[in-house]
Amino acid sequence: MPIDFHAHVLAREILSDIGPADWRPAIEPQPSGGYMVHNAQHINGPMFLPMVDPAEIIAKRQEVGIDLTVVSPPPDAFFYELATSENASQLQNDGLARMVADHPQHLAALGTLPLQDVPLAVKELERVMTELHLVGVEVASNINGTELGDPRFRAFWEAAAALGAVVLVHPSFFQSLGGDRLKPYDLRRLMGNLLETACAAAHLIFSGTLEAYPQLKIVLVHGGGVLPYLVGRLDHGYGVRAKAREKLPNLPSSYVRRFYYDTVTHYAPALQYLVDLVGADHVVLGSDYPFDMGDEHQVEFVNQVPGFRQAERDQILSGTALRLLGRAA
Repeated sequence: MPIDFHAHVLAREILSDIGPADWRPAIEPQPSGGYMVHNAQHINGPMFLPMVDPAEIIAKRQEVGIDLTVVSPPPDAFFYELATSENASQLQNDGLARMVADHPQHLAALGTLPLQDVPLAVKELERVMTELHLVGVEVASNINGTELGDPRFRAFWEAAAALGAVVLVHPSFFQSLGGDRLKPYDLRRLMGNLLETACAAAHLIFSGTLEAYPQLKIVLVHGGGVLPYLVGRLDHGYGVRAKAREKLPNLPSSYVRRFYYDTVTHYAPALQYLVDLVGADHVVLGSDYPFDMGDEHQVEFVNQVPGFRQAERDQILSGTALRLLGRAA
């Protein structure tokens, strides 16, 4: 029962042809598949049209051997730039719950929150988990430039831990590392997203957030970005730099192993290293569907890594995800 833990869907409830268009995006059809348009700007695409049809998502995922897909909004649909995105979050979460109710055998979902207003975000998280029965939420790697390890988000992390919510951290679409230096050659997507994820994870580690809430279930997409490959440097810095030890009683590498990671690495030796580092029980399948920087054939990719034992393949294909979802194998 292969499970894809990183795929995107856009709830039709937030599109401009459904309600007032002030903050709502529109889908502009293109021969290449369509773009999302917001404030007269193309902010994502192509390949966008497949994201609004749950039945098509299920069919496409089944074609490559996926039985259950954990869907979440695309990273440009967080709407943190609004004074409050409570309405946008609620509409999307209701839409996600509807999709899951319509396709319970093939879809699970991670919701979204108005994290620019933490009390509202905690309130919506409680609704997501106790009323809508989603499995958790997706959050950006920073909230309007504020790091996830900032003290203002402690109430959110406390609630996520108490509610058992899975939190998938996705690189921010609007606020990310690199700036103009990563514009050429589309390096923002080739490199920047990986730096952004590692930065977010490092802040969660060095701020003491993971130490304070060891039961958190945080999934880092794109194989954790460059974080797994910085473990030695983080531990060395912990030993020689006092600031790195201010809030941590243990080596950073011990916290790196608390995260969960998807398989979107595009390189078998990198995935092998990741599993050697954190264990197959902390790795889940990911596709980043339907975006072209994802991995459409992730089941085949995992099965072709020569160094994996069958028990490790089983964990990556479904075992780890089932545990995160609270389902029996």
